[in-house]
Amino acid sequence: MKKYKDMFSKFQTREFKVGSIATAITVVVVAAIIVLNLIVGQLTDKFSLHIDLTQNKIFSLTEPSINFIKNLNKDVEIVILSDESAFSQANAYFSQANSVLKQYNLNSSKIKLTYIDPVKNPTYVNNYEGENLTESNIIVKCGDKYKIVTMHDLFDIQRSYYGSNITGSKAEQEITSAILYVTSEDQIKIVMLKGYGEQDSTAFEEILKKNNFNVLEVSLLTQEIPEDAKLAIVYGPERDYDASAIGKIEKFLSKEDKNLVYALNPSQASSPNLNALFLKYNIKIKEGIVYETNTQNIVSSIFEPINEYVDEDYKSNVKNSDIPVLMPFAKPIELTSAENTTTLLQFSSSTGVFPKGADKNFDFKGHISGPIPSAVLSKSKSGEDKASNVVVITTYGALSQEYLSSNALNNSTYFVNMINKMTQKEDIGFTIESKRLGGEELGVSLATANTIGIIMTMVLPVAVLIVGVIVFLKRKNM
Repeated sequence: MKKYKDMFSKFQTREFKVGSIATAITVVVVAAIIVLNLIVGQLTDKFSLHIDLTQNKIFSLTEPSINFIKNLNKDVEIVILSDESAFSQANAYFSQANSVLKQYNLNSSKIKLTYIDPVKNPTYVNNYEGENLTESNIIVKCGDKYKIVTMHDLFDIQRSYYGSNITGSKAEQEITSAILYVTSEDQIKIVMLKGYGEQDSTAFEEILKKNNFNVLEVSLLTQEIPEDAKLAIVYGPERDYDASAIGKIEKFLSKEDKNLVYALNPSQASSPNLNALFLKYNIKIKEGIVYETNTQNIVSSIFEPINEYVDEDYKSNVKNSDIPVLMPFAKPIELTSAENTTTLLQFSSSTGVFPKGADKNFDFKGHISGPIPSAVLSKSKSGEDKASNVVVITTYGALSQEYLSSNALNNSTYFVNMINKMTQKEDIGFTIESKRLGGEELGVSLATANTIGIIMTMVLPVAVLIVGVIVFLKRKNM
């Protein structure tokens, strides 16, 4: 009996009571941590509960994409042809792409993200006969309309003699443009005029396609410009257009609400026919190359000057006007009349023109003649809302891959917005730049993520429990 009394008396001691309270607190804390992890896990699956601490927000969507998908009125499905774990743990780049893809359905109730393993579900790909689908392809679809995005589309890949490496992510750019494509009712047709040694316009065509334009090529040697085209582009021809080609362009521009963009070739031979055409629109194309004497306004050489925004209307959709547009090796142009003409961009007041055939003793400082127009617009003389527009850009180089893909320049943003405005495009499109990945920690693999999860949900609570028991036993033996 005394034995039981002694045991009961131990339960009445101060040490036991304090230890019991400590143990109870430990148990409550452990339980709270477990419950909190479960709640956060459930909420993360349904809501965008994450903080992107990377410098250029490589795991997040930009504001234009978020605003666009939140206002969708059609159901869209993003189907990844892979098991989620296999897709996300392939490497750090796929992990980043997967994080971006998840942001779409987290930010829009109209978007559903689905993972379908084609090995386990081989019949699914039969719905897309002739598409040559492979594992990890992404299908963005709305009703019967769909677009396929490949893994090569998701990344900026830099190729060299020694191989290739990934330098940036285009996941948001590609998926947002795919959603825009499958949800849009109509596409504006743009034609790239060919037949006179035009330069490679692939990079600019791809940006236009991503902004939901229907881009096709037309040879002026054998074809007419389609009547349903709204804009035609002359992209750096090496040779002058003949009378037949000029006639086809004039016929196109004579109709209501047509547009023409001419990106000059600084190496082009004498072009009296093209020059005469644009002179009718009060745009005079001159010889030489524009140079910049102020080192603050150049990139790597005096022949790569940045531009000043002039027309506020065409600048209005540029989100950050502190970022410049660059025109490399540009021809000088001049407006011969202020009537129905507008300077969109110009080189600074410290620029001049390096004459054709000038020698090494040329006095750059002594021939400053800026500001010099670098992009100009001329309307047809009717001046109506449906008037035709002609734009001359002083170099096709401004629309080349090097400058369109640069995050330090506004070339892609500005010129896509320019096309949108000229064609009176209702959906303004997207000029989302790729996000540079080089040298940054892109994320964790699935194995690492699972390890972190185990630590947070099991190891940490058990560690807290052990510490609590140790504290209890020490207090008990005091």
